[in-house]
Amino acid sequence: MAATTMGGSCAAGGLTKEKLAPFATPKVASKLALVCCLDAVYMLSLYKAVTLISPVYVAAIKRGGGVLMSSLIGVSCFGESVTGRLPPIFAIAAGVVLLCLK
Repeated sequence: MAATTMGGSCAAGGLTKEKLAPFATPKVASKLALVCCLDAVYMLSLYKAVTLISPVYVAAIKRGGGVLMSSLIGVSCFGESVTGRLPPIFAIAAGVVLLCLK
């Protein structure tokens, strides 16, 4: 994804040293490298899961798990309220469980 973004920016003429300078600091560059590594592990795990079980189950668990994780991270890290999210969270979790039990 980074290569596509940088390639598009370079082709459009918007990629300059001044714009890249904030990303070259060790603190930011190390965080970007960590995100890239975690994304690679995530994608490889997803592809391996598709080879082991049905892609329908993988997609359902991925989407449902993403919603659950984003809700949990929002509540735990950003102090968001969970009160309005409980019914959709339970509906998604029930749907994924029913799909996997079928």
